[in-house]
Amino acid sequence: MHIRRRGNRPGQAPLLRLAPTPPELLLSKLAGYRLISCDVFDTAVMRLVARPHDVHLATGARARALDLTSCLPEAFREYRVEAERALRESLAGDGIDEIRLIEIYERLATCSVVTDPAAMARLELSVESSVCVANEPVRDALNSLADDQRLVFLSDTTLPGEGVARLLSGCGYGSEPQVICSADERCNKFSGRLFGRLIERTGFQPSEIVHLGDDPVSDISRAGEHGIKAVFLPRPRSAPEAEGVCGKHFVVRLAHSQRRSRPLRGAAAQANALHSCCTMLMIGFSLFVLAEARRRGIKRIYFLARDGHIPMALSRRLVARSHEPFELNYLQVSRQSIVAPAFSDDPDQLVHGICRRLTGQPLGHVLGALGVDADTARAMLGHAGLGPDEKLDATRHLQPLRQVLGQHWRDIAERLRERRALTMGYLEQSGFLEPGPRLVVDVGWRGSIQKGLARLAGLSRSDLAGCYLGLLPQALSPDLDTGNAAGYLFAFGFPRPMLEVALDGFAIFELFLSAPHGPTLYYAMDGTRVVPVHGQEQQPGGSVRVRFAEATERACIAEFDALDAMLDGAWPAEIDPESALLDLRRLLTRPTAQEVATINQVPFIHGPDGASNQVAVAPVPVWELLRAPSESLRRIERSPWRSGAIRASLPWPIPAMSFTDFRHRLRRLQRVMPFV
Repeated sequence: MHIRRRGNRPGQAPLLRLAPTPPELLLSKLAGYRLISCDVFDTAVMRLVARPHDVHLATGARARALDLTSCLPEAFREYRVEAERALRESLAGDGIDEIRLIEIYERLATCSVVTDPAAMARLELSVESSVCVANEPVRDALNSLADDQRLVFLSDTTLPGEGVARLLSGCGYGSEPQVICSADERCNKFSGRLFGRLIERTGFQPSEIVHLGDDPVSDISRAGEHGIKAVFLPRPRSAPEAEGVCGKHFVVRLAHSQRRSRPLRGAAAQANALHSCCTMLMIGFSLFVLAEARRRGIKRIYFLARDGHIPMALSRRLVARSHEPFELNYLQVSRQSIVAPAFSDDPDQLVHGICRRLTGQPLGHVLGALGVDADTARAMLGHAGLGPDEKLDATRHLQPLRQVLGQHWRDIAERLRERRALTMGYLEQSGFLEPGPRLVVDVGWRGSIQKGLARLAGLSRSDLAGCYLGLLPQALSPDLDTGNAAGYLFAFGFPRPMLEVALDGFAIFELFLSAPHGPTLYYAMDGTRVVPVHGQEQQPGGSVRVRFAEATERACIAEFDALDAMLDGAWPAEIDPESALLDLRRLLTRPTAQEVATINQVPFIHGPDGASNQVAVAPVPVWELLRAPSESLRRIERSPWRSGAIRASLPWPIPAMSFTDFRHRLRRLQRVMPFV
């Protein structure tokens, strides 16, 4: 790090401008001065929001939870900002440089925005304390001053000095820091008068004082005008709130403000952006799950593995705040471990389910999902003229699979009955079979596990409800409908625009919601307990996926905890889906080539054996797009991340586009140029 010198106006004391500074270098610049004066906000402490006004969003949320206001947090922020502006304007001609926090809330009380001005003033100070952290290099330097050096904090703020002192103490600046603030003195640094008060109050000569600050006018120019040397510690400038963010839910706005408060660069920024782009959706979905359980009067909630891993962790934190008597459980189930045993008495339905769910998988793996070992599967398939490596085609293999199951049904049914008994043992052991209503939580998209659980355990519609990110139109059936299942983003295809967004990259939801452990294949006895048997993922791809899942979980929980500290548990009942999907929407529909390449390094789409994980995108060569556009379009449409497949297949400089855009443009091109 180095020191940069700025020019000074005539009569000003010398100015030292320090780039981001280690404590030792800063401490050397304070040596020889008897009094160290330090600005508070953005110098001694840093806010975890990009703009001070965003503190009012959290204050509004807490105030509403405490019945101190009836307006929305977004509205409270605007009322609070306007009240401060109006008060400053009214006092501008009275020789008063600074207003006081209590005066702002007294004005808001006369306008019926708040009910208790004193309580609101205390509340805002509490929120300020929750969003402030020490600027560590400054704190370390100031806590290492010589015994004959004195430290005073000098701040332009509406907060009372007593409250600022407590805030500083909480950030590690000693038990009783001395504070001189503009609200108490009725004059501020910007006018220069607060530096005069500093000299009067302390009795030091200006030449004995050095001031640290981040504002080039209030901290630097005004100090120099009083003969006080200034050390400039410029803070990183935060980007403004994006236009697409400002109209979203206040929790989303707070999250974005927090991200902008400490901008990252390079690889760290890219990694953080990728892992945190699902946080708001995770939080919104978790709130939706709890709201849906309240609406249905259900206390027992089962988060299904692996997709329920992070939502359960967030829901536990939410319930710890609300103190509601929910029972949150993690149920180690999967389509493979539940659906096949559930249809062990119905071979025809089992074959139809296999063809619908496992299309594209090797036939050997398909029989493996029914409990048939590899050698036996090869023999069974050979009798029907099929090979274990052939990929399942729902149309071509329906009848041959019926033949295989019909010829060997006694053997297969026995294996399935054994698995069914173990599955029921696991469900009983987990408490799932206890009487009473329960709610299952999953990503979606067809509700097959809910249907399988209901059939397996003989549960009625009133006993089992489902909560999903989304449900496709094909999921609607007499067993699963709007009465016993709900979707957060969309349910049974409605609203259609949200469904189209999900269809562009439905696998991306599953990537971000994937738990670090492998998929549940079946159950086995371990002594007297039934335990889930997880698929052992192929390496090194399995380790890559696990690291990605762990990094995503850390990012989500860290951001939740930061927001929770600001809100002090005053979470809203819900976050609208449009706001919650904001960060993930572009990745789903219009990813960059680098994002596709990064995600394609993670093999996370697993087969029925739980080991043969695949990546999300298999690009279509450009020559194939030109030679067979219609077939290429169908191939991309079947991709688990179809917008990613488009981006990976189309060369630069063709812009990123959604699948709908691509299909429309390709068909227009075919109409204009029929030979394409």
